[in-house]
Amino acid sequence: MWYSRRKGFTLIELLVVIAIIGILAAMVFPVFARARESARKAVCLSNVKNIALAVQMYLADNNDTFPTTENRAEAIDYFATIPGSGTLGNCTDAEEWYHGAFWAANIANPYLQWPVVLDEYIKNRDVWRCPSATIEGSASFIYGQTDWLGYLQATEGSWGEGLGVNGSNVGPVCSHYAFPRGWGGQVTDSILQGRHADLDDMFYRDKAHKAFVQSIGTMKENLQDVKLVELQDPVHVPVVADSPPSHDWLDVGRIAYANICCATCAGAQWGDACNESEDGPPVAYCDDDSAVVDCWNTIHAHRGWAEDPDRKRSGARHLGGSNIGWADGHASWSSAGALLAAADEGDLEMIGFVCAADGLQGGSSAEDYRIACGGDPPPEMSFLHSRAIGWDGRRMR
Repeated sequence: MWYSRRKGFTLIELLVVIAIIGILAAMVFPVFARARESARKAVCLSNVKNIALAVQMYLADNNDTFPTTENRAEAIDYFATIPGSGTLGNCTDAEEWYHGAFWAANIANPYLQWPVVLDEYIKNRDVWRCPSATIEGSASFIYGQTDWLGYLQATEGSWGEGLGVNGSNVGPVCSHYAFPRGWGGQVTDSILQGRHADLDDMFYRDKAHKAFVQSIGTMKENLQDVKLVELQDPVHVPVVADSPPSHDWLDVGRIAYANICCATCAGAQWGDACNESEDGPPVAYCDDDSAVVDCWNTIHAHRGWAEDPDRKRSGARHLGGSNIGWADGHASWSSAGALLAAADEGDLEMIGFVCAADGLQGGSSAEDYRIACGGDPPPEMSFLHSRAIGWDGRRMR
């Protein structure tokens, strides 16, 4: 008698095949992910290059001088009156937060935003976006009239109200993203419409339809009114780079870890925690519990980040590094480690830290710790930098 034998695979054979496929997938998927990120990195580098070239064209048309500041006496005098609704984040705090009326006026002028200044050279606003960005900023307060200063003066009683960001009244003067009409999409006048084009001030979500979105930042505040001949070496001066919000100033940590809100301010926590002081913002503590530096920025910028290698790796936008456009017009990719080392060695110009308090950098460097606490940090403590670096890239001490 003939018996027909059923064809097929045994359970063990199937399990072996599945295991092999799983192993191959585990080997191949990271390669695919890296290839995809390499493509995104190339797109972003092209965007950065286009912006760097636009800066070169602007310099050629403007006597080799970077875009100017708001220096009109009437504007500065107006903001010296500290107008606004009187809530945290409005002009009441301009003296503390933006170094007085000059910086308040400088920030409030929408026509000083570099995307606006360079728009005639770039012609494509999508160039300001990076496909690998995990956090983005956008146009926020939108002016409905060209005469923005006169409009603010005429509507002073209303522009601090109804424009809430996370429940607070944030006026146009204290927004790093005040833009002219035409940049806010469906929001054409924040005062009349009673809203920002960007409603979430921390993670920059809920953007108005067709509002301008940006994840490539500039050295606006570092380079305003600076002449090209004043730079020691334009090859070592970043003018545009991958960055988190906000986008009109850059420092080394923000470029190196562009997918973290503010890496420069996210140094090691000294002591157990940042605690509220009796008469001011939170402070950081040394091991002996002595308060040394204001660290409210550190709280907002991922507490304990410096001790978390995984968050460091994910914070670097492109395969462990970032794209940078330089003052001579070229663009390049740099690893986060190489960028931080260049800063420590003084190989970068016109760029440094910005979240300093009392000359210290919020726990971002081992040198800060030694100065503040009078001794070497514990061996397990991690810092963004080894040295304390000033605003212009030169060592503070």
